Amino acid sequence: MNSYLKSVLVLLIVFVASFAAHYLVISGMNVGQYWSKATYSLVGMYAFGCCSSLLVAVLVFFANWSMPEKLGVIFLGLVLLKAVAGYIYIKDGLKTVENNFIEYNFLVVFFIALFVDVYVAFSALNQADKKV
Repeated sequence: MNSYLKSVLVLLIVFVASFAAHYLVISGMNVGQYWSKATYSLVGMYAFGCCSSLLVAVLVFFANWSMPEKLGVIFLGLVLLKAVAGYIYIKDGLKTVENNFIEYNFLVVFFIALFVDVYVAFSALNQADKKV
């Protein structure tokens, strides 16, 4: 259980740190006014990314406990479902603001979440190897 808690803590730290860095970059580039033209917010995008990564982490941990030999296939399925959910979340904001502002910001959040998901799955796979 200790490694599960560590993975969730890493997930939260990465999202908080990347949100702070992302916010500082947007503020430094003086492009924050584009958020007023969109129905999305940076906080909302990071909340979606964090919640979806937390759900993927919990499901990966459960799959590692119940059927560790199928963990890779389950992870790929979860990433596919997360990509579809991400598209459903962002589809109304596509092409609404000039210079693809929403699209690029969502891609940054999505790739950070994907990186965290891969870390969690890698940790779960390595934990399964240690039990054998």
